[in-house]
Amino acid sequence: MNVLLCSINTLKGLYDISGVEVGQHLYWQIGGFQVHAQVLITSWVVIAILLGSAIIAVRNPQTIPTDSQN
Repeated sequence: MNVLLCSINTLKGLYDISGVEVGQHLYWQIGGFQVHAQVLITSWVVIAILLGSAIIAVRNPQTIPTDSQN
């Protein structure tokens, strides 16, 4: 019974922590929509990394794939 009570208290503590917000969020107004700027910036960084790595991988195609083409 004591172990179950400890588990419930631990979960309750984690639930309380999950509601805490740290710092301020950055929002932009774009065409009447409110956009979460950090999400937009992170998405564009990930897109740039994926496109950059794809361009590097296919810039010198060979009949037998090597290195990044594999």
